[in-house]
Amino acid sequence: MIFAKKLVNLTRWDSIWGDSLSQSEAMDWLTSDLDEASAAYFVEPTRIKEVASFFSEASVVEGNDIDLIDMAEEKKKVVLSANEIRQRALRQLSQMDQRARPIPKKSELVGNLLLFTPPSSFAVLGVGSLSATEIRDLMWRRDSPPYKIIQTGELITLNDRDADEDFKVLNPTRLRNLGLYELDSIYPGSLAELTNFAIGKMLRRLGVGFFGNRSYFLAEEQAKMHKSRILELSSGESMQVAKPYMLKQKGATLEDTGEGDLNFVFHQAFGLRYRRLWDQHFVEFKLGKLYTKDGRRVIEGPRAAKLDAHFRNPVFDRSETRQRKLEKLAEFVFRERLHKYPAWTRMFSFGDFLRISTEWTPDAVPLDQSVIDDFDYHVPGGRSDDPDPAS
Repeated sequence: MIFAKKLVNLTRWDSIWGDSLSQSEAMDWLTSDLDEASAAYFVEPTRIKEVASFFSEASVVEGNDIDLIDMAEEKKKVVLSANEIRQRALRQLSQMDQRARPIPKKSELVGNLLLFTPPSSFAVLGVGSLSATEIRDLMWRRDSPPYKIIQTGELITLNDRDADEDFKVLNPTRLRNLGLYELDSIYPGSLAELTNFAIGKMLRRLGVGFFGNRSYFLAEEQAKMHKSRILELSSGESMQVAKPYMLKQKGATLEDTGEGDLNFVFHQAFGLRYRRLWDQHFVEFKLGKLYTKDGRRVIEGPRAAKLDAHFRNPVFDRSETRQRKLEKLAEFVFRERLHKYPAWTRMFSFGDFLRISTEWTPDAVPLDQSVIDDFDYHVPGGRSDDPDPAS
């Protein structure tokens, strides 16, 4: 900024420092009274950029001494403000670096891997000339052990004492029995398929639906009554797994329980699958979100994306919160004694989540630490699908 007490010939000043001056005109004006050697200094490519930047950013201000002091103070405030933001950013960066370094204190890490012991014996059954499609059609919705079709006319299942009876509809003949090691050697990957199949059968008995790689507790009846579905454990604990949201009247809040029409149902989705790590067998747990129209029919596409913006991603849950959800889910699915599972499920023995003792502890994030999902924002065009349409 160029500060002047008195400007004479304003037209001339404006022609040089105004917005209409081009780069070539500025260079001509600057070098017009210089000798060739001095002018050559300004026409170097780097110098041209500097000159162009100076003329484009500079401005001329007319004022007295007091105006100059006031302007300087304003500039000082801007610099201090910018410096304050920089210092705050540096402090935040320093805190992030500090939290990245573990504290030398013993602790125990709890994973999302549930240790289990798989069945030790498996049976290969002959089913004649039945095709894979025919076998699946005949076994549809039957309370039989998990099975895998290994080739035409043969399937492998758990060596349960009732296996022949369970597959009676296929008129089976027992061909041979296999141990766990033999199963892995002869039919690699079969244990994973049988385990995932078994978990799916157990979940269906608990009123669980499936959508892609996600599972969710159905809540059709609860949604009709405008109630949440809550899992009750014999330990006395509970876990909400589905909550209906209604179309509310103007001025209503999200927590109001008015008798509006059903808008959608939010589900605590999850995924369970077999994992083999370090020569051990685990069920991997993952949490997620899912939305249905009525407690059963899944909402997909743009509407699901709009709803998703209003609910915290379980990834951002605090570790204690997430682990507590996983423990309750594992307790309900695999250890709850009130469930009447078929006898073959007892061939699986489910244990506890993987725990690893370490010599260090991660630096805890303060309780008031904000995360991205804490900030509310409006989704354009998403009003009809907002959790609180009146907001």
